[in-house]
Amino acid sequence: MIQTYHPIQISVLVAARNEEKNIERCLQSLQALDFPKESLEIIIGDDDSNDRTADIAASYIQDKPQFKYIKITRQISGLKGKANVLAQLSHEAKGRYLFYCDADIAVQPTWASEMSAHFRPGTGVVVGVTRMKHTHLLADLLSMEWLFALGVMRFFSLVKIPITGMGNNMAVTREAYFKIGGYEKIGFSIVEDYALFMAIIGGGYGFKMAYKPEIISISEPMNTFPELLGQRKRWMHGVMESFWVTRLSLFVSSLIVPILLILSIFYPINLIAGITQYYLLITGIALLSMTILKQYDLWKAALLFWFYMVSIGLIMLVNYYLPSKTIWKGREY
Repeated sequence: MIQTYHPIQISVLVAARNEEKNIERCLQSLQALDFPKESLEIIIGDDDSNDRTADIAASYIQDKPQFKYIKITRQISGLKGKANVLAQLSHEAKGRYLFYCDADIAVQPTWASEMSAHFRPGTGVVVGVTRMKHTHLLADLLSMEWLFALGVMRFFSLVKIPITGMGNNMAVTREAYFKIGGYEKIGFSIVEDYALFMAIIGGGYGFKMAYKPEIISISEPMNTFPELLGQRKRWMHGVMESFWVTRLSLFVSSLIVPILLILSIFYPINLIAGITQYYLLITGIALLSMTILKQYDLWKAALLFWFYMVSIGLIMLVNYYLPSKTIWKGREY
């Protein structure tokens, strides 16, 4: 197949819904990318926001020709939410590569150049790394959770085992996206990044994990526990649809301490030694991830991460199985 080249090399697709607090920060970071402006376009898809997202975006980009704002009011049959927005933006994009960035994300100047350098012949998708803004302990624990999980994903990627995508820091080739039929063919998923990632791999393309400091994006953190529960309800749908390794990892990390407690009642096992060894294993991986990615401000969170991990995993499982709706960005799924 002859590869078609375009003057625009990278199209950054930003899906935004009610992001008046974050959109300008996101656009400022994209404006600061060290990638040649003539080879870059940034397309903002406003998912029918009812706040000031449109006004703020329009004001910021008015003198910046590489930016384009589109109000999304049409719903493609079988799609809704973010998948519907990205499907429409993909048809507007001219780039050889489609980069995905959420509206509450700030990218580094090196993001586009470093991510694109990971593409090789046959590579269809590259997954980056995201952490939270350093604001409070919960944000740091969330950052450590992402770095830890992405570190595990990086390990499996080295042996060609795909785990999941990263909707706020991911890039795909235009060829791969349209060869698999895009979101119109994939259909709706509340975890659209995982669905796209697996569809491209299922289409015969390879993947890369760009696990390095230069591609880390900074997200706005969840600031309250109810917000966190709402986010995790959505994420759990992705976990339950994902590769068996991901599901097994969640169940093991969430239930291993209760299992050890129960076993200690019936069998002569050293409970304290078992839990201590588990803590040292998880903390060692957390510290290694933090060190590789040079996120040294997270050292306290790395030491406390085990306690957070065994708690949030169990809470996520209970919350997922409770008979309640998944609500995200003001919409019910």
